[in-house]
Amino acid sequence: MANFELIFDLGSAYVSAALKKDGFTDKIPAVVAIGDGDQIVAVGVDALRMANTLGSAVRLSNPILEGAIIDVDGAKALVSALLNRLVNYKMSVFSRYNVTCAVPCGMISSDKNTIEALFLSLGAKQVVFVETPIADSHQLFHEFRTRHGLVVNIGYDCADLAIVTSNAIAAGCTLYHAGKHLTEAIMKKIENKYLIKLTFEAAEYLKLNCASLYPNDSTIVTVTGQNAQTGAVEKVDISSKELYDTVVEFVRKYARIIQSLVASVREDLAGLVRAGGVLLCGGGAKLAGLDMFLQGELNMPVNVAAFPDDVTTKGLILQ
Repeated sequence: MANFELIFDLGSAYVSAALKKDGFTDKIPAVVAIGDGDQIVAVGVDALRMANTLGSAVRLSNPILEGAIIDVDGAKALVSALLNRLVNYKMSVFSRYNVTCAVPCGMISSDKNTIEALFLSLGAKQVVFVETPIADSHQLFHEFRTRHGLVVNIGYDCADLAIVTSNAIAAGCTLYHAGKHLTEAIMKKIENKYLIKLTFEAAEYLKLNCASLYPNDSTIVTVTGQNAQTGAVEKVDISSKELYDTVVEFVRKYARIIQSLVASVREDLAGLVRAGGVLLCGGGAKLAGLDMFLQGELNMPVNVAAFPDDVTTKGLILQ
């Protein structure tokens, strides 16, 4: 009888999974395509392709919000797709599998119960939850050769910040202020200044390719949007300097939370954290200049993981 230990990270942008034994990982966009009769007709990349091809014949839905399941059927379709890709060809009717799932440190019990019920309905024998900062710490501490640290995971719609020591959270919180909120702030900035309405996708492109915390960054990116007054489609050139104040305002909230967390723990641990610094991961950690800016704000070291998107999954494999 084969036994499988599976890792899952249910993100709002991507659902990631891994086989713990061999370290094989996989992830798909956390989106499903819904057709006639509210039937799910595709998931992940296939759902995005179908929407681009068929347009209004299908609608896209995100079954996961802030790490919690808001559409059980959609989430089940996503998890099933990953199960098929990871272990379906290896499993028999006698196979068993257990799941370890990363969750935000602020997740309530009822949301965990929903996740557990979903996996059990798909044949899991046991579901164990690990708070995201704990999962992250296994990979980050290994990468940066430390035993204590202030872990900051900036995801799509929430961020986890926590002081982790001895495989426990000494102080932490989940902040609903993350990647999509910066994208929305950029959309608002461009509309207020140029009367140009950007799609979320155009603003996301601008964030990834132009937004920067380097004050002298001279990058210029051209985006297309709709004039809010005339409705005409227009192109506009946006510079990094124009976005700088918006990005700084967004990131300073993290700096304030980090300072509060350090101030809340006993002085000997606070001293270790100040010496070891902040360890950044998650998609938002790739924001240009984020590490140097926070280092200046906090007066402590700040390090970014080599592969920030994969830290949680890799950490659960190492656990």
